[in-house]
Amino acid sequence: MQCKNCHLIFTINYDLETQFRELSTFIAHNKESMRHRAPLKCENPALPPYEYCKMDNAPRPVISPKKRNINWLFLFLGELLGCCTLDQLKYFCKHTNNHRTGAKNRVLFLDYLTLCNQLEPDTRFEIGKL
Repeated sequence: MQCKNCHLIFTINYDLETQFRELSTFIAHNKESMRHRAPLKCENPALPPYEYCKMDNAPRPVISPKKRNINWLFLFLGELLGCCTLDQLKYFCKHTNNHRTGAKNRVLFLDYLTLCNQLEPDTRFEIGKL
């Protein structure tokens, strides 16, 4: 992560099991009501506060300019996929064999669903089961 205020770079660690359980439970319970669209909280994620500057929404994930080097798991666990551009999200869809046209909220929804399915292959997250 990098603070957009002071430009310092720092790291954040996530507990894979805990973060995935919370996120996958939310997606599984709300998938039908989302109607193939990511909710606004996913499109515009609330960024964690940075202790040094004491500013909310100051840190941003450092996303590699080379799409193949993007840390998708980190962005997924931090619910930060919404910080990616539409082009970056489409790149992920392309390499996971998903339909990649449409508005950002639709492509983002597919990316979240695909990452859930990769971590826990389960019928709850199958794209055809919408």
